[in-house]
Order: sequence, then structure tokens, then C-alpha cells
Amino acid sequence: MKTAALLISAALLSLTAGTAFGAGCEQGNPPALPDGATASADEMGVAMKAVKAYITATQEYQACLEAAGKGKVDMNAYNKSTEMMEKLAADFNKQLKTFKSRAG
Repeated sequence: MKTAALLISAALLSLTAGTAFGAGCEQGNPPALPDGATASADEMGVAMKAVKAYITATQEYQACLEAAGKGKVDMNAYNKSTEMMEKLAADFNKQLKTFKSRAG
């Protein structure tokens, strides 16, 4: 009986350990991007500012993870946020290239 209680306690502890690292740190959602084939210059400018703001917010989120972990960073959350940031930048660059190709 004691063994079962210990196993249950260990399982519960492992489930909450990942969230303890990043307690209080919140990752925002990436902004929607306009279609470069139809977007106006103003829409692309607004999107660029939104992408830059998201990247800054993600860097702040990662710093929060580092501070909250006190040397033990939640690498899954950190890596996922990096992947999201890189994907957004690549997607924006693709739409920007499409936008620019219309002009010339």
C-alpha cells in the first residue's frame, strides 16, 4: 500500500514539475500575418511591427523561464517558444518577399 502511495505521489510530482519551472511566465500567441499577394504597404508595416513585438515578448518569456527555473530552465517550453518565433519570422519573410515581388 505504501508503495502505491509513493508511486502516485511521484507521478503527481512529475506532472507538476514542468509547470513549476515556468510559474508566472506566459507565452503569447503569434500575430496573424497578411497575405503578401494582396496586402497593402500599411498592412505589411503593421505586421512587421507585430512580429517584432512578438519576438520581444518571446524573449521576455524566455528570460522569465530562466529566472523562474533558477538555473533549471524548462527546455521544452524554451525550445517550443524558439521554434514558434523562428516559424513566425520565416512566414513573415515569405509574405514580405511575395509582397515585394508585386512591385517589381
